[in-house]
Parts: sequence; structure tokens; C-alpha cells
Amino acid sequence: GLEPPEPLERVLEAAGRLKPGQRLRMIHHREPCLLYPLLAKRGFDHRTVLLSEDRCEVLIWLSGDAGAAPHD
Repeated sequence: GLEPPEPLERVLEAAGRLKPGQRLRMIHHREPCLLYPLLAKRGFDHRTVLLSEDRCEVLIWLSGDAGAAPHD
């Protein structure tokens, strides 16, 4: 329910506080495609899962952090 760009700003701020072994989980009403290059530029990896037509989950962790990366 937040107006753009507040969701993007909030997730980037929260991601910036991640420590090794931690990951951030974001639930959004659509896929946040503009977020992905910003995460990569700041040294984060992500995985997105479309949960339904109007809901997706984005997991974010420090690039190269095998302890935080999701395991399928």
C-alpha cells in the first residue's frame, strides 16, 4: 500500500543492514523489476517467486553468501 518509490527505498535500506548469513524477504503486489539492477549494483543477489497473479516474494542476500542463499 506504499506509494512509489517508498517500497524500493525501504527494501534497499533494509538490505543495507544485512549481515552474513541473513536474508531479507519482501512480499510485493507485482514483480519489482526496477529493484534488481539496484540490488546488483550494491552487491546483493536475489530470487523472485511469483506466488499468485498479484503477489510475489523476493529473497535478497549478500552476493556470494552461500549461507544465506536459498537452497532448492
